[in-house]
Amino acid sequence: MSAGTAIPDAQEKDTALNPGHGARRRVPDGVSSLLKRDVFGVRLGVLLLIFPVILAGLGMQITSRQYWNHPPDSRYYLTMMARDMGYSWGQAVHAELRVAPANHLSPWYFADNDPTWQMVRVRVLYPVLSLPFIWLWGLSGGSLAVPVLGTVLFIWAIARVLQRLYGPAIAVIVAGGFSLTTPVNVFTWAGTDTLAMGLAGVIVLNLPIERRIGKANLVWLGAASVFIAMTRQVGVLAPAMAGAGWLWLLVRERNWRNRWLGSLVVTAATTFVIQALAMTLANANTAGVIGHGQTGYWGILRQFVHYMKVVTEQATTFMWHNDRMLYALLIAAGISVLARFGSDATAVFVGAVASTYVLTASVGFSSLMRYEMVMFPAAAVAAGQLVQLALGDHLRHPAGDPEVLEPAPTRLRGWFSDRRAAAALTKPGRLLGLDLPSRDRWKPQLVLNSLALAAVMGVALHGSWSSAAPAPTSPSYAAAQGGSGYAVTPLATQSAEQTLKIFFHQAIGLAHDSTDLQDSLDWTHAMRYRPTASDQPGWATRDKDGTAVINPNAISAGRDLMEAYGRGLSLDSTVKPDTVKILSRQVSEYGEDVTFTVQDSSGATHQGTATTLYPIWNKKDGSTVTSMVFDS
Repeated sequence: MSAGTAIPDAQEKDTALNPGHGARRRVPDGVSSLLKRDVFGVRLGVLLLIFPVILAGLGMQITSRQYWNHPPDSRYYLTMMARDMGYSWGQAVHAELRVAPANHLSPWYFADNDPTWQMVRVRVLYPVLSLPFIWLWGLSGGSLAVPVLGTVLFIWAIARVLQRLYGPAIAVIVAGGFSLTTPVNVFTWAGTDTLAMGLAGVIVLNLPIERRIGKANLVWLGAASVFIAMTRQVGVLAPAMAGAGWLWLLVRERNWRNRWLGSLVVTAATTFVIQALAMTLANANTAGVIGHGQTGYWGILRQFVHYMKVVTEQATTFMWHNDRMLYALLIAAGISVLARFGSDATAVFVGAVASTYVLTASVGFSSLMRYEMVMFPAAAVAAGQLVQLALGDHLRHPAGDPEVLEPAPTRLRGWFSDRRAAAALTKPGRLLGLDLPSRDRWKPQLVLNSLALAAVMGVALHGSWSSAAPAPTSPSYAAAQGGSGYAVTPLATQSAEQTLKIFFHQAIGLAHDSTDLQDSLDWTHAMRYRPTASDQPGWATRDKDGTAVINPNAISAGRDLMEAYGRGLSLDSTVKPDTVKILSRQVSEYGEDVTFTVQDSSGATHQGTATTLYPIWNKKDGSTVTSMVFDS
């Protein structure tokens, strides 16, 4: 109340008549202040707008899809988890089949001479990280925890970088949009897809996008580059994004020692070392993957461009029919490239797209956007750039001067921060750099990630990294890994005559556009045959006797290769399956080794040898052919 007057001020009068009004006004202010608090670098309000939706979607997926919680690819990972828990090969295979009995699985899937296993065995991070959850919830439920956490990591990482670059509103729009896409929700199954996507998000989060970064960011870049290489074969992703950023800034500033150089050196060096080790330690033959059998430079380029078109058409068709939200986000990212071509966000997105095309074109197809998920973090940054440009100053949040380290967000001091401040004053604390700003505090991060890497490798080297005994193509006892202690006992027997008749019918089907590499063939087991033309698999790697050993799973991505394979097995589709006759037979407990004859459509008789393995998954199945060689 003013001095010398009997009339109260309006504010004082309101307070006097409504003593609780000020308290009611302070409650929304308190809530607003709370929602603006950062939780691991992201505003609490942003997290509350995004995570209830994504967590509800993930919960619905996991509780309703049943079998597809453990798809066919999970047979490798579940067995690796069991091996890391100390199970033998036989016990590990049985443990996986109890969870997913519909999956075909045998110890020869993990044979030292199987190329698919040699590719998968380096993915040791997911199985080891799953162990604590398996101890809590068993193999079935525990194997789903890390995929869910991978999705959470992805959403958090893109929300944080979007908030830094464009503000909390755009973080909600873009990160919320990605949380509604099909791949982010559906592929939280027992696989490595979401974990790789989350680690890609960590890489994008620590790149020098519109800023300078500190030593701690470089440590996280190196660690994420290592761990993503131990999750999926996408190691080129990190150096591609960092390299594109460095090149963009080199063109703009004419300075090769720009703020992107450190991230490029760290990601390139780390990726090179980890890939060299993987190629040395894992007996994987990936020669000709990108070229799909082509050897000349022009042929490789032509095949690469062809499969780029194939995967682009497949991806866009899938998104148009099944995921319009993802389609809109990726289109927005593409438009932002044209609208702001010189920005860091554009460079990162272009690098991510280029590396993703290397991956998908090498595979030869797009699998419901699974292989493209590693570029989603970069796409989120580019899409956010367009949203900011479209909405203008209303939601504008400039990133600031990239040459100045961004200040750390203000946080209220608590028990943990007080203890850390006290530890920073000690000699060990100063040694670890706890007294330094967070971006220069790299030693604790290095120690933490080194210990994590040592723990993962220590567990894996004594478990999932090892291989089962080689599975040769013949004789049947060795082909079934007999004498190893974990060979699977057959459930039934089938005569070689019947098996070869089915086999030749299937070979003729392959030669005429069928894609069936199961039944009398096995998708995984090595197969010996005699190629008769240069376009047939194994022609360039024939032994002195003219035969070749191939793995059907190595040719499953190429329809032309499968057709050529079928022609080689069926004498150019001229063989008459019903004319098979057995001349001699040796029987083991696992199958038969026979000499046979069969006629072609001209009436000529051809002689050969074959090895068959009795069925091991279902007594109603037929036998499997692991060797079928016509005499020269």
